[in-house]
Amino acid sequence: MEIVVAVSILSILAATLALRAGGMLEKGRTGKIVQLVSTLKTACAAYNADTGTYAYEYSGYAGTHRKLSANQTAASWDGPYLEGPLTHQQNPFASGSLHLYNTVTANGWLTGFDVDGDGTEDVTSDGNMLWLSNVPADAAQRIDQAIDAGIGGTWSTTGRVRYSSSSKHLYVLVYY
Repeated sequence: MEIVVAVSILSILAATLALRAGGMLEKGRTGKIVQLVSTLKTACAAYNADTGTYAYEYSGYAGTHRKLSANQTAASWDGPYLEGPLTHQQNPFASGSLHLYNTVTANGWLTGFDVDGDGTEDVTSDGNMLWLSNVPADAAQRIDQAIDAGIGGTWSTTGRVRYSSSSKHLYVLVYY
């Protein structure tokens, strides 16, 4: 009888620890994206100050598609602005991908961003947008809370973070 009680107690403790560890993993994934956005914002601002244009950086592509990490020939380019190229591994969600676009309407996915939550899209063309695929809705909402804290409106359509639940695509306005 005592063994059954001990095993039951250990099972409850193990389940509690597993739940907490799962929560920590999710916080770690969210933190990884928030940190990546911060790093990209700094790099994009420096690139824009040097060249007067918006950079793009496509994970898995050759140097001509990596304006922040690969050597460029523009006279005013003073990079690299990132230590290395963007990689698919920087998207912590299962089999996800990511790209940094030099427009907020890349591939016609969005028409812009309502950065202040007033119902009007404030940024509709120039800027840098980070796109991530395979992002679960709960993770996208945590990323939104970290980046857009205090902005009114629907979390998935206002602020610097937009989310499509049907495609599991997350869009983050990095720099404008």
